[in-house]
Amino acid sequence: MRIKLLLLALAFIFTLNPLVSTAQENDMSERKFRFGLHGSPNFGWIKPNIKEFEKSGLQPRFGFGYGLMMDYRFSESPNYLFSTGVNLSQFGGGLVEPWDSTVLVPNVDTTTYYGKLDRTYRLQYVNIPIMLKMRTNEIGYMSYFASVGFDLGVRTRAFANDNFEWTNSLGPANEEDVNIQDDIGLFRVALNLTGGGEFNLTGNTNVYIGVGWHNTLLNMFQGSEHVIQPDANGFPETDGNGVSIISRQKKAVPNYISLDLGLFF
Repeated sequence: MRIKLLLLALAFIFTLNPLVSTAQENDMSERKFRFGLHGSPNFGWIKPNIKEFEKSGLQPRFGFGYGLMMDYRFSESPNYLFSTGVNLSQFGGGLVEPWDSTVLVPNVDTTTYYGKLDRTYRLQYVNIPIMLKMRTNEIGYMSYFASVGFDLGVRTRAFANDNFEWTNSLGPANEEDVNIQDDIGLFRVALNLTGGGEFNLTGNTNVYIGVGWHNTLLNMFQGSEHVIQPDANGFPETDGNGVSIISRQKKAVPNYISLDLGLFF
């Protein structure tokens, strides 16, 4: 999947090659189009938007991203650019929520266990940033920029590591690499604020460094996902028949801060 997406992006770049060739000049500020590659380590977390999640259970997580960049100078001024590209981003975080599990016990029928689920999420999206970039003129060999816009993402993978705390020691064992794609929404829209600078190495080659804040605007969970109502201790609250009380739809957003390192050619 990753290879196919990057090949499509490269094919798009090559279709623009005539435009790039005619626009290339020695001065970077005079070029209409320019392209680059970047890698982006990130530090992410998941922010719960309902009180049923334990906020004290937040678990930050390190991730990584990489992809292609493109800048387009849409006016006579070299200081205003439309910036886009395609990248693959992996990030995540953790949440703690009430949980129950009903299991079949031989000669007893069924038994329900009550506890907490401490889940670490690992999410992967293909993103297309849509950005307005404002940059300074070169100061020596450096120029500085600030970008504002949105990340438009499509989920490609979603896994979790589950750690359980049960009121009964006979509850299920912890699990790793649980496939949770059916629980996570397909699309992601995030506010992207990035600032940084560029250093000219030689000719048209610039080193790019930036720090980006990526604040997701849409709920990460599917609409069918609901959380159990917690009691005072954070375990499932039950009715008179011992059945867990289902509360609201799950709502949380994944955010991350990225360090973007790359080259423009």
